[in-house]
Amino acid sequence: MTALLGLLFSNLAVAAFNQYTESEIDLMWQVYKEQSPDISKQQTRERLYENQFLLKYAQKNMPELVERQASVGFSTHYHVMRYLDNLFIHQLNLTGKPATTGLEPFDKHWLKTNLGLYPLDGQYSDAQIKQFNDIKLDLFENSMTLYEFIAPLSMQTRFRLHQGDSELFKTEVLKHRQFLLHLKQADAVIQTQQISIPHLYSIAKGDILRPSIQSWLGVKGIMHVESPVLTRLENKVTDAEIQQYYQQHKERFHYLKSVKAHGGEFTDREAALAFKKQAETSSIQHALKQLNQPDIYAQYNNYLTREHKRNWAVQLAFTQKPQQLSEVIRSPNGFWVVVMSYDHAFGYFDANDETVRYQAKKAIAVEKAIINYQQSWLAWQKAHGIKL
Repeated sequence: MTALLGLLFSNLAVAAFNQYTESEIDLMWQVYKEQSPDISKQQTRERLYENQFLLKYAQKNMPELVERQASVGFSTHYHVMRYLDNLFIHQLNLTGKPATTGLEPFDKHWLKTNLGLYPLDGQYSDAQIKQFNDIKLDLFENSMTLYEFIAPLSMQTRFRLHQGDSELFKTEVLKHRQFLLHLKQADAVIQTQQISIPHLYSIAKGDILRPSIQSWLGVKGIMHVESPVLTRLENKVTDAEIQQYYQQHKERFHYLKSVKAHGGEFTDREAALAFKKQAETSSIQHALKQLNQPDIYAQYNNYLTREHKRNWAVQLAFTQKPQQLSEVIRSPNGFWVVVMSYDHAFGYFDANDETVRYQAKKAIAVEKAIINYQQSWLAWQKAHGIKL
């Protein structure tokens, strides 16, 4: 068990290449089916090897991401432990509970005394790391220092521990004990099933990091995550490529050029509702005439172009579906309006327009990123003799 822990708690847990057994693929197939019931065994196999390809790429090109996806979050290793513990519980039916003994000394006073003040930038100094490493925690069957225990935790969790949150400290200790207990039990259960714990560790790591790595490579988008690969590819897009993309995807660059519209403006909502009801039974033009109500678009001869869009009412007309009365809408100046637009006319941005160039560069970069990704993925399969 000590040797197994030593392997899992080091970067050696991910070998140069893992050839997964049918038992490992079957186990993960059951895991994946909980989220995607229609996934096939073959798709599971492809995912496992693709994750391994992604993980190897990340270890070589962005090791900091492999270590921790966000500086304020939990470490990847912490997430892997949670992933595996959940797998052990639900797939191997392990229900053992960790011992709650030996936690009494670790109260608020102990935490505040041994941790001290939390650094303003959330980064421990060399002196603090040494201090924490000198404190041995005899809470687990594997030797661990205070620093080794708190380093994988999130910034918010560590901050709370510095504040003396002993209940949180004990919760994290019990989580760790439970993982070690289930790891030991799982190792005994699967010894005859051709399932490798280090392989499961690699699989878990690949699953956890897959979205971030693919986003980094520019083939899958994650909100607020920038892809240096896409940035580099965008900077290499040529004018000729933009022109070609524009010609092939011109419909993507059309815009609403002008509309015709009519509308009424009222000081109270009830009058606007009555106007809308009358317009529904006849027409908006007839309702305006019957009520002797000024048309708010008369100043433009009811023909609105993009040059008029500084006017809020004009912007509203551009957002309406043609030939449909709007709801009763309150204007910025406190009036109530009902409008209808029609005769929507469309135009196309010029090929050299900044909107075209911006969108084309991004789309071309994504296309190139996907091609590069597929080529690298296929080359990796060939290099390792994998036939999917």
